[in-house]
Amino acid sequence: MSSIKFIPPQTGEVDKYTTRANRQDPFWLLVKDTFILIKNLRFLPLLFLPWKSEAEKNQSAASTTGKKQNPFSSFLNLGVQILLTLLELIFLILFIPALISLPGIIFFAAAFLCFLLIKLITWPTQGPRILLSNMDTHTSQLAAQHQDEKWIFINGICTGTSGLQENIDRLSLLFGRSVTGVHNRSYGPIGDIVECILQRCLDYKTMDVRVAFEVVKNVLMEGGTKKVVLVAHSQGGIVVSMVLDELFCEVPAEVIAKL
Repeated sequence: MSSIKFIPPQTGEVDKYTTRANRQDPFWLLVKDTFILIKNLRFLPLLFLPWKSEAEKNQSAASTTGKKQNPFSSFLNLGVQILLTLLELIFLILFIPALISLPGIIFFAAAFLCFLLIKLITWPTQGPRILLSNMDTHTSQLAAQHQDEKWIFINGICTGTSGLQENIDRLSLLFGRSVTGVHNRSYGPIGDIVECILQRCLDYKTMDVRVAFEVVKNVLMEGGTKKVVLVAHSQGGIVVSMVLDELFCEVPAEVIAKL
């Protein structure tokens, strides 16, 4: 029987090869990540830069399929993200004073109303949870030659439905495959980062994680599928890691080997 070599080695000091999430108390992880967030809030405006991309004509003005993209959707998402950044900063500043000074029921009612306001503001940028890439004739021909491959993309923070569509269209053109996009919905830069902290530290499975798990599992279990490619960006990487944790518990090793 051949030996297996682990990279890095899995013996010795645990902290050299195991992440903090697997060896530290979740509460203190939450506290540490919260302080890291507060410490780096000054970099928040950089999320919106640069204002113009060098590949703008491919990313905003026109899609990879040659069809004109509606520039309003990109500006709408940008405007929503900026508005949410300002509102969420105000909420963060007022959170502790409100918690101390307001009666409990009034505080929770105010927090609930703030949550509803954020949901209402983000509603125009949120469409279907699952999207398919648009393909031109050449890309469709390439994809037809690899029907036994399934490609799935999960986006990161601050991405609306239109942004996800542009991402999967670009991936489809780049690799010559049909790409399914699972929308990791955005609730503003700060809201998304807080969600990342909860997912990392407390293993909080959002609806986006549950949808992604269902999509990936169904694709893996299809008889005609020989290869599954998972692509994730930013927070999408956290989503994928949680999906994989569940898959390892439910899906046989020979099926996981398709990934």
